[in-house]
Amino acid sequence: MDCRCVIIFTLLRFSQQKSETVIRAVVLGERGDVNVTQYQVIADALTTENEQYCRIKFTSLEYDSSNGSSMYSSLKNARQTFEDTHIAVAIGPQIDVFTSTEYVILHQIHFVTSLGLINEESARALPILPDQKSLSKAIASIVSYLEWNKVAFLSQEDFSPVIALGGKKVFVSPIRLPTDIRSAKNPQLTQTLTTLRESQMDKFILHSMKRDVVKYVLLAAQDLHLLHHSIRWLITYLDFEDVSKEIIGMAKVYGLQLFDNSSFPHKVRGLFGHELSRLQLGLMVDVVGILRHYLTSHAQDCRTEPSANSSMSALEFIAALGKTTNAYSGSLDNYIWPKLGMDQSTNVRNDYSIDLLRYTGENDLLRLAEVSFQTKKDIRISTFAAKEEPKVTEPFKDKYFTVIAKLDEPFVMVKGTDKHGAKIYDGFCVDVLNELSKELNNFKYEIIEADEDRLKQLSSSARGIKAGKSLTIWDDITNQLIIGNASMAIGAFAVTADRESQISFSYTIISSSVSLLLTRPPDSTNYFQFLGPFSWQLWLLIVGFVLTVGLGLFVMAKFDSTLNGSENQKFELKESMWYTLTVLLQGSSEYAPQTTSMRTIVAFFWFCTLVINAAYTANLAAFLTLQQIDDRIKSVDHLARQTKVKYGVLNNSDLMQFFENSRDDPYERMWAFMKLNEDVSILSERKVGVSFVLEKDNYAYIDDGVINDYSAQKNCKLESIQQNFGVKHFGMGFPKGAPYLGDINLALLKLKEHRILDSLREKWWSAESNCSTEATKTKVNTASELNISNMFGVFIVLIGFTVLAVLYELCVVVWTFIRKQQSKKMVIII
Repeated sequence: MDCRCVIIFTLLRFSQQKSETVIRAVVLGERGDVNVTQYQVIADALTTENEQYCRIKFTSLEYDSSNGSSMYSSLKNARQTFEDTHIAVAIGPQIDVFTSTEYVILHQIHFVTSLGLINEESARALPILPDQKSLSKAIASIVSYLEWNKVAFLSQEDFSPVIALGGKKVFVSPIRLPTDIRSAKNPQLTQTLTTLRESQMDKFILHSMKRDVVKYVLLAAQDLHLLHHSIRWLITYLDFEDVSKEIIGMAKVYGLQLFDNSSFPHKVRGLFGHELSRLQLGLMVDVVGILRHYLTSHAQDCRTEPSANSSMSALEFIAALGKTTNAYSGSLDNYIWPKLGMDQSTNVRNDYSIDLLRYTGENDLLRLAEVSFQTKKDIRISTFAAKEEPKVTEPFKDKYFTVIAKLDEPFVMVKGTDKHGAKIYDGFCVDVLNELSKELNNFKYEIIEADEDRLKQLSSSARGIKAGKSLTIWDDITNQLIIGNASMAIGAFAVTADRESQISFSYTIISSSVSLLLTRPPDSTNYFQFLGPFSWQLWLLIVGFVLTVGLGLFVMAKFDSTLNGSENQKFELKESMWYTLTVLLQGSSEYAPQTTSMRTIVAFFWFCTLVINAAYTANLAAFLTLQQIDDRIKSVDHLARQTKVKYGVLNNSDLMQFFENSRDDPYERMWAFMKLNEDVSILSERKVGVSFVLEKDNYAYIDDGVINDYSAQKNCKLESIQQNFGVKHFGMGFPKGAPYLGDINLALLKLKEHRILDSLREKWWSAESNCSTEATKTKVNTASELNISNMFGVFIVLIGFTVLAVLYELCVVVWTFIRKQQSKKMVIII
C-alpha cells in the first residue's frame, strides 16, 4: 500500500508454447522497496481454471534517488519504459515525478496505493483508497455529527483534514507524531502523548493508514491511560476492526471501516503471515482483482486459447475503467471513476461507503453510521444506531498501573518476597491502594521503588526540575510521573506548591503536623505518696511521740494515789494508747482525763497534733501539686530558648526547607542553631534521628507527626509530642492531567465515608502498638485531680490493718477456746 514502489503492468507473453491474453509489467519503486513477488503470488492464487489463458505478469524497475545522477538515470530509464503504449497500468504510492504527464507516466493509468495528495496534472492518477480531499471532508462530517468542537489531531505527515475541520468550526490542535515509530515505548511518542495529556484535551483524532503506527500509538496511549472513558478517540485507519483488538477494557473509541472481511478472498488469507496488514493485503488483492476483472472482460474467452497473443493497451484499459456498468467491487467496496480521462476534476472514486464503528468493550463493535461518497462534493452520513454513548459501569476493568513508591515506614515497606523472588510490599499506602483496587473493578498494579542511581542521573535541566535545586528522591518520583514511566506515586508524599505545579495529587489520605520525638521519662508508680509530705525520720518520731504520751498517761493513771475511785482509772495501757491515737487522728473518745497533771499532758499533746496535722495537710497539697508540674521540653519554643538539648531534622526534607526558608521566630533561630551543630542536626536518614534520641541523653528529633508517632509506638522508650505548626496533607501523586484522577478521588471519598481510611489509620498507628498500656503521644496534663495511684497506699494500709485486726480476733477466739478446754479437763481430773 505504501511501499514507495510503482508497479507497471504490461501485457507479456506468458508462454512460448501457448497463446494467451497477458499483461506485460514493469515494476518501478524505491531501491530495496520493490516487491513484485507479493503481487505475483496474489495474482497466481486468484487465477482460476476458467482464466488459464489470461495472465498478469509483474516485473520491476528500481528508482534510485540517492543522488542527482542516479535519479536522472532512473527517470530516463523509466521514461523510455513508459513510452511503450502496451503498458496498461502503474501501481504504487504517490511519487510526484512519476504522476506528472511531463516526466514519466505518459499514457498509463496510475493506481495510487497511498493516501497522498493526487496530482491534479494527471487525470489518470486514480486513488485506490479514498482520495485525500474526500476523506478529509468525511472526517470533518463525522466530527460534526459527533458534536465535537475541540480536538487534538495526531498525524505523522498528513494534516489535510485540519482545513476541513476548520470549515466545520472545529478548533483543532495539530500534533505531529514521530516519523519513525517502531514500538509503543518510543521516547518521542511517549513525550508527545504525555504533553498531550497535560493539555487535558478529551477528544483525539488519530490519522494514519499505517497499521503499526496506529497500533503503537494506541498501546502507548493505553500505557498512559489515555484510553480512559472520559476521552474520545476517532481512528481514521480504514480497518478499525483490525486495530480495535489492541484496546483493552472500556474505552470510548470510534473508527472507520472500509475493509470488508466478508468480501476478502479466502485463498489469500494468511498468505504472507503478519508481513502485511489486512488493509494492505486487501488493497493489493483489489488491485489484482481490478486487473483481472477488466482483463477477462477484454478477452473473448479466457478458458479457450486464443489464436494469437493479445494485450490490453493503456487506452483500452482507460476506456474499460470509464464504463460504470462494468464497475468492480472488492474488499474495499466499489471502484468507479466516472468520465475517466475526460475531466481532470473527476479522478476520484464514487459510489462507495465507509462505516463509522464504535468500540463497546470486549472487542465488540457497534455500527453507528455510514458515510457515503456519491460524488467528490456529495458526502452523506446515514445513522443506524443511537449516538448516545452507553454508561461505563466498569471503567477500570483490565487496567494496569505502574506505581512508583518511596520506602517510608509505615507508608510503604517491604514485607518479604514471593516464591519468584519478587518483593511483597506492605504499609498504609499499600493498603489504601488495595482498597482502591477493590472499589475500582480490581485493577492490577505493579510497585516499583524510587531509584537513587536514577536520581544521580537526573540533571537540573531535566523537565520539571528547577536549576540549582537540591534533588531528593521525591524529585525522581516526580520526574517519572512527568515523563510517563509511572501512573501513580505512593509513600509519605506531602502536597506542596512546587509539586502541585508539576504533577497532580489525589484527595488527602492522611494529615499530620510536626512533632518532637523524645525519650519517655521513667514511669515509676508510688502507691505510698501520702507518706511523701514527711520524711521517714519524722514519721518514726511521730510514732515514738504517740507511744510516749500514751505510756505517760498509763503510768500517771496507775501510780497516782489521787486517782483512786476516779474515772481516770480507766486509762489502762491499751486505753491510753487508743486515746493518744484518737487525739492524733482527730477522733472522739468516750472519756477524758480528769486530773490536772493528765490534762496538762493531753493539752500540749493536742497542740502538737494540731501542728502535725496542719503541716501534713499543707505539705501533702504542695507535694501533689509538684507531682503535676512537668518541666520537660514539649515545644519548639522551649527548644529554641535553650542550648542543652540538641535537635535535628532530616536532610533535604520539606521540614528542613521550612526551617531554612523561614524568617519567623523561633524557626529562624532554630535553623541557625542546627547549622552550628550540623553534624548532629542535619541527618541523612530518619533512623539516625531515632538512634540519637535513644542513645544521647539530651536530643530531640523533629519530623512529621505520623512518622514520629509510628516510631514511638514501636519503641516504648520514645514519645511523640505534637506541635501546632507544619500541618501537612499526604496524598497520592499522578501525572498532570491524568484522566483517571477523578475516578480515584471519587473512590477515596467513598473510602472516607465508609470509615475505611480511618480503620487503616488505626491499624497502622494504634492497633500495632507495642506499648498497649501506655500512650504513644504525650499531651500536657493541666488537671489537678488525683489518680488512684496517688492514694492507693492509703487503701493498702487500711486493708493491711483490717486483716491484722481480723487475724487478732481469730487468735483471741482460738486462745479462749483452748483455755476453756483445758479448764474442763482439770475439773474432771479433780
